[in-house]
Amino acid sequence: MKKPLLLLMALFLVISTAMYSSAQNAVTGTKLNKDLDEYITVVQQQYHIPGLALALIKDGKVIHRKCYGVANVEYNIPLNDQIVFPLFSTTKVFSVVAAYQLIEQKKFSLDSKITEFIADLPDTWKAIKIENLLTHSSGLPDIVDYETEREESVAKAKVYKDAIKFQPGNQFDYNQTNFWLLNRVIQKITGKTLAQYIIENQFSSFKNSAVFEGNNLRVVKNLSYGYLYENEQTMLKRNWFFPEYMYGTAGLNLSLNDFINWNKQFDEGLLIKESTKQQALKPYHYQQERDFTYGFDLIKTDGEISYGFSGGLATAFRKFPASKITVIFLANGMLIPAGKLRGINEVINQIEKIGSQ
Repeated sequence: MKKPLLLLMALFLVISTAMYSSAQNAVTGTKLNKDLDEYITVVQQQYHIPGLALALIKDGKVIHRKCYGVANVEYNIPLNDQIVFPLFSTTKVFSVVAAYQLIEQKKFSLDSKITEFIADLPDTWKAIKIENLLTHSSGLPDIVDYETEREESVAKAKVYKDAIKFQPGNQFDYNQTNFWLLNRVIQKITGKTLAQYIIENQFSSFKNSAVFEGNNLRVVKNLSYGYLYENEQTMLKRNWFFPEYMYGTAGLNLSLNDFINWNKQFDEGLLIKESTKQQALKPYHYQQERDFTYGFDLIKTDGEISYGFSGGLATAFRKFPASKITVIFLANGMLIPAGKLRGINEVINQIEKIGSQ
C-alpha cells in the first residue's frame, strides 16, 4: 500500500512543480516584465547597484514583483523578497500614516499646537502646529546637524539654541526636527515611541519582519546593509547611524514582501480612512510655492501627479493616481545622479511609464 501512495504523491509533486514553473514563466515572459528587466539592468549598471527589489502594483494587483542581483556582495547571496532593506527617509511614509491614525482617534488635529504636548519648547517654536511638522513648513533648525549625539538631551539642548529660519507656513524646508518632534508628541499621547506605535498599528495584522534599527553595526536578520561604489575594484559598506530618538525620521527596515502587504492595507482603507487619505494628499499652500501635500512629496512630471517618499537615494514608494500604479523600489546601492539617468525620481518615473504602456 505504501508504494502506490508514495508514487502518487511524487507524481502530484512533479505536476504541481511543473504547473507553478509554467505559471511563473508565463508571468516573467510578458513584454512588461521583459521591458522592466531590461531597464533595471541598465539602472544597476549605471549606478553600480548590487541588488534591488521592485514591485509594480496596478489597480490593487501586483503586475511585477522581482528581485535583482545580490543582497550580500562578499558572499554572493542572491536577493529575495524576504531580504530587509533600510528605508532611510521612506520611513516617513509610515510616520505620516501614524499621525493620521491618531488624528482619526482625535488625539490631536492638524491645527493643534505642539506646545499642547511638549512643555519645554523655546518661545520661538511655540506657534508651530502639527501640520507644520507634516508639511516641513515649521522653519525650525535641523537637528540632523547633531545626529551623531547618542543622547537626545544633548542634541535637544544644541538645536534649541539655534535660530528659527522663518515663520511657520512661509515655505518648505525639509528637516528632521519635524519628525523628531512628532515622535515626542506621539510618545506623550500614547506612552509609546513613534517606532513602537508604527510596528503595533501598521504591521501587527500580518506576519512580518519589520524592525526599527538605525545602527549599521548591529546585526539584523536578513538585512542587506547597503554599499557605496568607489571604483571598478572597490565597494564600501554603507555607513549609516540614526539614534533611537530619531526613529520616525528614518530607521525602519522592511522587506519587499512586507511593503507589498502594507500597501494592500493602505489601499483598502485598513490603516486610515479614504477621507483621511484624501486630506493627507491635498497640496499644502506655502506662502512661497512648493509642491508637497499634508505629509507626502508631490511630484509633477509632464502634467502627471504622483505622491510618496524616497530615502537615502536608495528606496522609494510612489503612487500615480492617473495610471493607478504604485511603485515600491528598494536598493542596496545609491542612485546618485550621473550620466543619462538623473537619480531615483527619474528611475521611478520611467518604471511607471513602462508599467502603464
